[in-house]
Amino acid sequence: MSRQAFAKVLTLGLLLLMAGCGVPEEKHNALKKDYENLKIELANTQQQAAKTEEDLKAQIADLEGRIAALEKDKKDLQAKLEEAQGTLELYESKHGSLEERLNATKTQLAELRKQQAKAEARLKRFREIAGKFASMVESGKLSVKIRDGKMVIELANNILFDTGSTRIKDDGKAALNELAGVLQQIKKRDFLVAGHTDDVGQAEANWELSTKRAVEVVQLLEESGVDPTKLAAAGYGEYDPVASNETDEGKALNRRIEIIMMPNLEELPNIPKDVIEGSS
Repeated sequence: MSRQAFAKVLTLGLLLLMAGCGVPEEKHNALKKDYENLKIELANTQQQAAKTEEDLKAQIADLEGRIAALEKDKKDLQAKLEEAQGTLELYESKHGSLEERLNATKTQLAELRKQQAKAEARLKRFREIAGKFASMVESGKLSVKIRDGKMVIELANNILFDTGSTRIKDDGKAALNELAGVLQQIKKRDFLVAGHTDDVGQAEANWELSTKRAVEVVQLLEESGVDPTKLAAAGYGEYDPVASNETDEGKALNRRIEIIMMPNLEELPNIPKDVIEGSS
């Protein structure tokens, strides 16, 4: 949506509302014509924005919805924008002069637009990073997902470890060496290596096994050139499954190593306090 067109439509709309307060008919008609033209321009802009959105979805179709969490952020911020616009009428009946109310709303809209731009920038950055793993994804060595707003690189245990073992297999070492080369290209990010198991055996043993495997992966990544200050290891045992442990297929999915790209605190949204309170 064109921000300039939106501002013009909003301003002209307000001027039209004031047409009965001494504005000459000729000027009123001219403003009305401009208003209608800008509405058409705005509709065209919205149509173009919709087409752009479809093009974007086509470009990231290979991720199959893995960026749903970030898309939700965009929609939430867009909803905040629409809500802030709606508060203009409320202000007209309850607060201050028209100029003060309009300025307050513009400030709020500007802040929300800033947050929306940050969300779009995060989405673009995640897509760029995901693209670095394309060859490894295509070869079946790993998968890339977006979970709870974080990028998760998932490697199956059958590539890395034999059953019950903490020793990384040769194929697993090769995959991790290749992965390390990509991780070194990602700047200003920390990575959490998380080990997971199915529910076969004792929970304490599974927890210990998952932790040791995560540590082994961290050590190999460090040996392959990844900055150790950017790495951490954790074991979740059987307590963070991604599938049911009632089937062999589900158990196989749960036996995995995940490398989670931790969020940059500078990217977290900073929605104005009055907007948050106003939505409650």
